[in-house]
Amino acid sequence: MTFAGTRTETAPRAMLILGLVVLVSAAVTLAGLPVLRDTLMQWDLGLGDSPYFLPGHALELYLVTPATALATSIFLLAPGLILSAVFGRQKHAAAWLVSGLTIAILVHIGVTTAFQLATGITAKGTTYAWLILALDIACLAIAGLRLSAGQPHRLRLQGQGGDLWIALGLFWLCLVLFAPKFYWENFTGDGSGSLQFARLYIAKLWPFWTPEAGPIRNAPGLTMVLFVIPESWFVRLWGEWEFSVRAPLLMYLALLYPVLTQLIRTGRESLPALRPADHALIVAALLLYTLANVYSGGYHVYFGDSPMPAARETLSLICFLGYALFFIEDRRWLMLATGVMTHLVIPTGGLWLLMWPAAVFLTFRPIPWARLFVAAGVVGVAGFISVILPKIIVVLGLPFPGDEFGAGNIITRLRFMTFADWSRFAFWAVPAGILPALFLLTWPRQDRIARALTLVTLGYFLFFYLQAYRVLLHHFIPAMIPPLVVMYRSELWDRHQPVLRIAAAVLIAISVWLSWPREMKMHGFERVIGQHVVTEGPLFESADRGDGDRFRGFDEKALDIAHVLLGNLFKMTYGEDDPKERYYGAPLVWWYYSEFDKPEGQAINYVLKPLDQATGADGTLFDAKDGYGLYIRDMDLYQAHATTKLPVDTGAVIYITPRTVIYGHGAKRGDRFVFDIVPPIKRMLGLKDQ
Repeated sequence: MTFAGTRTETAPRAMLILGLVVLVSAAVTLAGLPVLRDTLMQWDLGLGDSPYFLPGHALELYLVTPATALATSIFLLAPGLILSAVFGRQKHAAAWLVSGLTIAILVHIGVTTAFQLATGITAKGTTYAWLILALDIACLAIAGLRLSAGQPHRLRLQGQGGDLWIALGLFWLCLVLFAPKFYWENFTGDGSGSLQFARLYIAKLWPFWTPEAGPIRNAPGLTMVLFVIPESWFVRLWGEWEFSVRAPLLMYLALLYPVLTQLIRTGRESLPALRPADHALIVAALLLYTLANVYSGGYHVYFGDSPMPAARETLSLICFLGYALFFIEDRRWLMLATGVMTHLVIPTGGLWLLMWPAAVFLTFRPIPWARLFVAAGVVGVAGFISVILPKIIVVLGLPFPGDEFGAGNIITRLRFMTFADWSRFAFWAVPAGILPALFLLTWPRQDRIARALTLVTLGYFLFFYLQAYRVLLHHFIPAMIPPLVVMYRSELWDRHQPVLRIAAAVLIAISVWLSWPREMKMHGFERVIGQHVVTEGPLFESADRGDGDRFRGFDEKALDIAHVLLGNLFKMTYGEDDPKERYYGAPLVWWYYSEFDKPEGQAINYVLKPLDQATGADGTLFDAKDGYGLYIRDMDLYQAHATTKLPVDTGAVIYITPRTVIYGHGAKRGDRFVFDIVPPIKRMLGLKDQ
């Protein structure tokens, strides 16, 4: 990656290389798509005793499929990368990649919306691939016209080629190391929900549900919708696979790396550059971060999944840290773009937008008033999005955003506080290697950027640390990675490099050991349940399968029926020991696996179909909803499924969150003290308890 120079005459060569990279990525994407889909069909390889090392399939699993996934990411980002390269200010690698992601999101929304409205064709599979190829070529043509008119390109990547190559290597290495986890493991409820969000957006060109969709309509909300757009790119192109909504995590890690290294370098140009050992340690920390959050993050009782939370929260890190970087560099349009993205990616993004200016005010001298006024404007835009935009949506008659993180729910979460859940310090520090968190204690030796990041990190950590309930590992993700920047910016790191590098490596190794899952085998029981399920009737068969589709059409009411009836089949309960006694999980996951081709001789035990079409062969009516019934053919087999005992938690012991903490409520005393802040507030205000 050396396509950047300092003179206008280097522009043709630089853009020629970029154009070749885009066209090669397009060729690899199209050529590799059949192999990638074949890889994903071989899910039984993931259920063996050694799913992480399959030498007989090495070419397909560790070379061709990763190359296709990497090429697909470049191919999909290309419109933004090309336009960013020829418009705006000069850009280093981080500014180019983040602005490229931003532009790509906007361009994809505009082009796919226009195409589907104009043609009535839902862009999927090969159709979508050709559409994006045409878009890439059009963007290359625009770039060529600007360059031929004497405009210089905007890339200034001298000395950053290593960052870009390492970012690509990080993508590849992460996928190869955790291949079965990305390719084949069963969805969790959050993972399958992520797929359904993408299906909704692809089918309706709008990411929010109508009331017909049932329980799933509570998400996504307005302040967690952004991640749906990039994941829809992969679902459109590859099809409705687990990997389609897991692959964005790999893309985000590759984008995050140059942002981290640029934040480490900014304002320190006179100090020693990052050395190969430093790059290796940062990569190791990000792989550790992935191990911790993919295997142990999330709400599922048995195992973790990457689409939510890891992919979504990693995108938030790009937005958060990009916003801080562009504030420091006074790139105001990029501040606005990443600030809006920060607000739209996770519900606590607005917290970052408030804390960063406050931290800058306390640590920067002289105070950068002009940039703080811009930051205030960004907060104003975020307020408009949260307050005014919903009213506009109502006026337009469009489906309304989910309220999972509405004001009432947030107030309920903040009502109960605790002060001595010490394990949460491990949630925060261990996934990045421990030493970066310790560097927050070196305040006297920090520069102003490190101090601002320290304040924001501590504020974010404490925001969740003090909450008594529904706090898990993934809530601390935005506070895990900024300490890496603090550590590598420190003069102590430069002064005591050999000792500190050894300490960092040792603590990363210890953190890997602490983060190692208790059970590394892949989970497949959800697929077993799905193979026993069939769905019939117009709601479930609303259209023929398209290119790469698993489901037979898209109908929001079908989600409601499947969600409620299958959810009642293995009903979730919330007691601490319940998972040891009986099986339960996520109904939309069982529905997803029911849509795969059945193995030869597969027994069918659960039938969802219209009540007026049922026959005696369908079995006993178990439950009904809106004209559809769930029938069970063999009650003994049903009891065998319900009493199946799976591992309670295959994540690391250090990251376990008791179910009483996840789903609890109310003030408590004893081993765990939980304080209700409402009564004292009422007393202060002179209000009586209701």
